[in-house]
This record gives sequence, structure tokens and C-alpha cells, in this order.
Amino acid sequence: MAKTKRLSIWQKIGLFFYDRKLFTSLLLVGLVGFGSISYLALMRKEGFPSVNVPLGIVQVINFGDSAEDVDKNYTKPIVDAALQDELVKDVLSSSNDQGAQIRISFEDGTDVQASLDNLKERVKGELPNGGEVVYVRVNAGKLTAEGADLLVSVHGSSLTAEELDAAARRLEPIIKEKVPLARSTHLYPLIETAQNPQTGEEVSTQVRFDRYFDRDTPKALSSVAIGVVGVDNVDQLELYDQTAKALNSESAQDIGADAEIAVDFAGSIRSQVSGLQRNLFEGLIVVLIVSFVLISLRASIVTALSMASTVIITVGILYGIGYTVNTITLFSLVLCLALIVDDTTIVVEAIDAGLAKGKKFREVVAVSLRKVVRASATGTLTTMLAFAPMLFIGGILGEFIRAIPITIIISLAVSLVSSFIFIPLLMRVSYGARTSSAERRRGLVHHAETFIGNQLATLLIASTKTKFRSLSTKLHALLFAGIVIVSGFMIFKTVEFNIFPAPKDSIELQVNARLRSQESSTIELTEKYADSMLESVSAVLQGDLEKATLLTRDIQANRNSFGMTLTLNSIKDRYTTSVEYAQKIQNKLEREYPEFKITAESAGVGPPAGNFTAQIRSDDDQKARVLARDIQSFLRDTVLTRLDGSEAKLKDVTVTPESQVSRDNGARVVNVTAGFSDKDVSALVDLAQKAVEKEFTDGRVASYGLDKNALQFDFGQEEENQKSFESMGKAAIPLFFGMLIVMALLFRSVMQSVLILTALPFAFFGVAAGLALTNNPVSFFTMMGVFALVGISVNNAILLTDYANQAHAEGLPPQEAMASAIRARLRPLITTSITGVLALLPLALDDPFWEGIAFTIVFGLLSSTFLVVTVFPYFYLIEECLRARLHTVIRR
Repeated sequence: MAKTKRLSIWQKIGLFFYDRKLFTSLLLVGLVGFGSISYLALMRKEGFPSVNVPLGIVQVINFGDSAEDVDKNYTKPIVDAALQDELVKDVLSSSNDQGAQIRISFEDGTDVQASLDNLKERVKGELPNGGEVVYVRVNAGKLTAEGADLLVSVHGSSLTAEELDAAARRLEPIIKEKVPLARSTHLYPLIETAQNPQTGEEVSTQVRFDRYFDRDTPKALSSVAIGVVGVDNVDQLELYDQTAKALNSESAQDIGADAEIAVDFAGSIRSQVSGLQRNLFEGLIVVLIVSFVLISLRASIVTALSMASTVIITVGILYGIGYTVNTITLFSLVLCLALIVDDTTIVVEAIDAGLAKGKKFREVVAVSLRKVVRASATGTLTTMLAFAPMLFIGGILGEFIRAIPITIIISLAVSLVSSFIFIPLLMRVSYGARTSSAERRRGLVHHAETFIGNQLATLLIASTKTKFRSLSTKLHALLFAGIVIVSGFMIFKTVEFNIFPAPKDSIELQVNARLRSQESSTIELTEKYADSMLESVSAVLQGDLEKATLLTRDIQANRNSFGMTLTLNSIKDRYTTSVEYAQKIQNKLEREYPEFKITAESAGVGPPAGNFTAQIRSDDDQKARVLARDIQSFLRDTVLTRLDGSEAKLKDVTVTPESQVSRDNGARVVNVTAGFSDKDVSALVDLAQKAVEKEFTDGRVASYGLDKNALQFDFGQEEENQKSFESMGKAAIPLFFGMLIVMALLFRSVMQSVLILTALPFAFFGVAAGLALTNNPVSFFTMMGVFALVGISVNNAILLTDYANQAHAEGLPPQEAMASAIRARLRPLITTSITGVLALLPLALDDPFWEGIAFTIVFGLLSSTFLVVTVFPYFYLIEECLRARLHTVIRR
């Protein structure tokens, strides 16, 4: 009597649900139904997720004093008090004759508003009367530091600044009354009133200006902005609709000016959500087609249904833990298609192959679960581990991307569970009847698959016919893999490095203009420059410019500087990219307005491109400025040389104006700031720092009569980005050991765990070649793609190793065991890889922002799959040979 094999835990769970078809069907319908309702009705819609930023701004408005007086009377007391708070990390300040701005960074997890309220109480008695001091908690993911979710422009063709401010004040209560989702409004008045400290009189002075332009206005109009702050967890689309309705109301028409929504998130949200939904749908269509071609029609239907169910169930879980529908979660779901296809396809293909042999359905399910689910589970767990380190990235960047690993880990877990709970049921429903045409079509496709598998298996077995041939083939396999990996390193030297590169195209441009000499600037003159620049910009963009305003997050238009937020037509409706437009605008404005420092960039997610900043710390302002001017001259003439020998130069090298007093953590500083002509900012910042340190040694700095440590560097957000990026690299070591432990426990072999991990570098060549060919830099998001490839590469190796182990345990020698694994597992392996590649192609080709990570995975997956199929089997034979010799030694 044949001995019955004991059922594994995977078989027991799978058969439990398979035998209870009604219960399992209701469970699947319930979960999918809840996920669908969550997405369509319950989940809040937003652009990029709200991030809790531990940052506060103190704004001082004061007229009549010099910059030195403002610094002494306002800035220094506030800075000194802030630094006494143990929760404060850094304090940066800048003072001029109209006031000051103080930027306070807190430790992660700090209640910023409570800390700012406490600071306000502590300095209340120390500050002179007359000046206005405003304490604001910065809200990342908002349009302004005050937390505005949209900006309303109040404008008119011939209205004065006083009339515009008055009209805006009449509109504010109307918005508050008619927009239930508006928690508050914030007016950015053109005219501010403060007490003159010398005369004691109230003084009203215009301190800012704004313009509004859209297709319906013949020219840019003078305007004033109102920020609308939504309630907590506001739905941006509903807030936009309510505000637009309020502005069209009868009462809003009587304010004495026109009002329009100037800047908002709604348009980009609708564009992003619809684009990612389209990519998700296209990805599922790709899954259907590939599975149909490589497996069968019924298998393709089951695969697509299972993956769609996994995505929908994941959405329901995301809603349950408080997540929203936003760009990050939607992108994560698209990325999931390339990851969850493994679990689904492996089980579907195994059952399909078993049914082709004419066995009973329940028997086929049991055998299939025994053969593939352990390998599938191991691969899924290692992929989940690959994303786990991203959960612990700190700072603003960590908050921003945390939804990605959470979404992917959840989807992988759902996919694994669905593969042995729901797929057998779906297969049973789908395969209730067969057609001969399906069998014939499947046979033709299967013939090609079988031919390739047989050729690879034959080559493997032939390589072991003699000891010499066996040794030679194994050495050649090692050599070939080494050449490919080293070639990847060589290609990487030619790829740029930029942690947050600007997207290749977007629907928004940011143009900033700052006067190089601010000693005699006036707001009237700067307004005229702004009007002239807007005309120049409009001439460049022509019909592709939809809307323009001068109020941006970082710069409010004033006598020294202004910024433009330019909204363009959708990407599909124009031939010129935003990056090309930015370069044209930059060139034109630099040529026509040499008195301004101009930056024009395609707006994207994440912080703006960083600058290089050298600081001279000294209370002796004159000596510090002598050194600053020498560093300025040096940087203007410096040529930076990258690792690959290419060169780059700095541009717009400026020194803190003498009319401004700057402090860093209370210490007085003079800043030397420079930008870069090229976009690989992260690499160039480091090269520039090394160049300055080499030229201005401690001894040379001391020769200026300064402390030898007076020269410091402050790269702001760029420095934090680099720390976050480095933390991803540091996560590689614990990730490696975590994967090793998981595989050792499941395979009960440390050597085979090490063997599987040798597949990790297989994607390296593809990643390097893909980034070089598509002109994408190494960035934070491409590194996320590398983490995804870690799981995919290991998963493919696990698939072959586990099947070979099963065949070896049944008595086949190692070479025949691996040959049988190649024959049996080639189809699911190729199916999952092709599906992953084609599912991500729409994202890579349609969305410039996600292009880098999508191409990273596409090219890395192609490289990894090829090497796993052609080279990894020989690594397996090497490992089996070493293990056999080790056992022989131990027995002795």
C-alpha cells in the first residue's frame, strides 16, 4: 500500500477553504465589496499625503528700524528663547529693515503648535511694542506655510492695493459662511500696518504684491490672495467644488472685484488619480493578455480576477488603518502589480498544468499547493522584508514615502493568502468546462515554451558529462556573471546622482527672481519688473499657459524678490515639456534681466533643487564678508570634475546682502550661496564642498582674523535628504541577514540560503543600463525600485531551487533535478517576468515622475530573469557539489 504523504500547513488551509465553497465565495465577495465601497465612497481624495513636519516659522513685521535694530530687538530674543527648548534642533533667522523671518526645526514627534505657543508666552515681555509677530506651524503638502489648501485670487483691472485688500476682506466671511469644509481663511494683504518705533505712529506700507492671469484675461491683473485652510483630513476635490460655488454666488459678485481660484490641488489630483487608475487598469489588461498567451484563456481570467481582488482588498485594509486615496498609495498599487503577479501566476500555472494531466480537481489543488506554495511564501516574505527597512526612514522624507512600503507589504500578504485560499475556488469555477480550441491554442504556445526549457535543461545535463566539462562550465558561468555585474558598475559611473531630481515633465513651472543688489530696491520698481517678466514668460509659453500667479509657498512677492507659479496645459496636450520650457524661460530672463538671479524649474514632488551654501560664522561682520567675497570669487571660477571625468560649474554665486543680518542657531553668519548649471545636485554639492575645503584650509581661514573653524557648510533639506538616502544603504546589511534567516528556516539550509542570495546582483546590470539608456539619475525612487528587485530576483531563484530540491528528494541527481525544475518552472517564471515588465511600461511611458523607478524595475527584471534562467542553475550545481564534499568531510 502506498504511503500517503502528510498534508502541509499550506495544503490544510487551502483545502479547508476549497471544501467550503459557499463560505469562501461569500468571504471573497464581502472583502472585495468592502474594498470597492472604501475606494468609491469612503476614502478621502488628496494629492500627495499630508506630512507632519516638525517646523515652525516666526514672522516679524516692523517698519522704521534698521536690519541691525530688528535683529537686536526682535530676532535675537526670539532665537535665544527658542534655543532653550530641548525639543528644538535648529534655528535659522534673517532680518532686514522691514522685519524678520525665523525658521525653527523641532525634533520628530514634537507638538509644534504647542511649542510655538509656549515660545510666544516666554518672549512676550521681552519684545518692544509696535512690531507684529506671527507664529505659524508649517504644514507640508500645503500651498503655504499657514496651511492653505487652495488660494483665491481677488483681482481687478484698475484697482489700487487698498481697494484690493478691502475687497478681499469682504470676501473672507462669504467663504467662511458658504464653504463648510473651510476651517479658516488667511489673507495675504498687500499693505501691512505697524507702529513706527521712533514716532509711535501707525504706518501703513505696501510690503507685497501679486498678479493673476488666465486664458480669459487679456493681461496679468493686480491681485491679492486669500488662503483657504480646509478642516482636518479635508477632501481636496470637495473643498474645491464648494469654494468654486461660493465664488459664483450672488454675494461674492458684490465685493467690488473679481475672484477666482488661482492655485489648488484639485486639478493635479484629478489628473494624477485618473492617470494612475488608467495605469492600474492597463496593467491588469496586460496580465490578462500575457496569461492568455503563455498559459490559457481561463487561467488569464483567473489571474486578472485574483490580482484585481488583491488590489481591491488592499484598498479596504488601507482605509481601515486610516489611509487615503492619494498619489503615493495609487502608485504603490500600480507597483504592486509587478510584485503580486508571482504568487498568483505560480499557483494558477501549477493548477493549470496539473489539470492538463487529467487528474481530479481536488487532487490537483492539493498537489499544486504542496509543490509551489512554500516557494511562493518564502519569496513573498523575502520581498516584504526588502521593503521593511523603508518603514524606519526618519524625517520628512520618511513620513512622505511610508505609505509605499505599507501598501506593498499589505498587498503582498493579501496576494499570498489569496493564492491558496481564493485561487483554487476561482480556478474551479473557471475550469468547469474545457474547449478543444483552447487546448489546441495552448498546445502551440506550450510547444515553444517546452522547446526553450528542453534546450536549457539539455545544456545543463550535457555540462556534467565529464569532470572537466563540469568544472569548465561552472567556471564559465561564474566568469560570465562576474563580467555582467562588473559591466553594470562601469555603466553606473556614467549615471547622474540626484536624490530628488526634477521630473522630465509636469503641468506646473516655478520661476523665482531675486534682485542681486537689494540696497536700493523698491516695491514699485520690482512690480514693474514682475509685469515685464510675466509678459516675457507668456511669450515663451503662448497657448500652453493656462494660469499664473505670483504667490508661491516659499516666496511672497516683495521689493527684493518674487516667484511665479505657472500652470500649463496637460502633458498630452502639448509638444514641449515643462523642462524644455523652464530652460527657455531661464535663458530668456537671464539674458533680459541681468540684475536678477533667476531660477526656472519644472515643479515636482519633494523639495526644490538644493543650493550650495558656505557659512562664515563671526560677530565681526566685516572680516566675515572679506572671506565670503573671496569664496565667492573662487566658486565663480571653479570647475567641478565628476567621477566619470565630466565637468560642471556653479552659477549665481551670491553673498548675504549687507542690508540683511543672518543667524544660524544664534551665531551670526554670512552666507555664500550658489546654484548649479546641471541637475545632479546631490553629487555636485559634495564636490563643491571638497573644493572649498581644499582651497580654504583652517590656516587660511585664520589668516582673515577669524576663528579657524569659522567656515562651515549648511545644505538644509539636501543634507537631510542625503541622510535619509544613506539610511537606505545602511538598511542593506540587516535586510541581508533577515532574508538569510527567513530562507534558512524555510529551506533548513544556510548554504542554500546563501545560494539564493547570489541572485541579488543579477539585476544590477539591467538597472545601470536602463537608467543610462533612459537618461534617469540614481535617485531615492530608483533605489526603491532596487529594493523591489531584491524581492523579485530572490523570488525567481527560490522558485527554481525549491522545485529542484523536491526533485532531488525524490531521487534525481542534482543536474537532473535542476533540469526538471527548468522544464517545469520556466513557464511561470517567464510569465511573471513578462507580466511585471509589461504592467509597468504604461507607468514608465506615461508618467514622467514615476519613470525612474518604473524603468529601474523593468530593466532590472529583464536582466535578473535572464541570468536566473541561464546562469543560476550552474550556481545550484556548484552549491550541491560543495555541500556533498562538506558532508563527506563531516562523515570522516
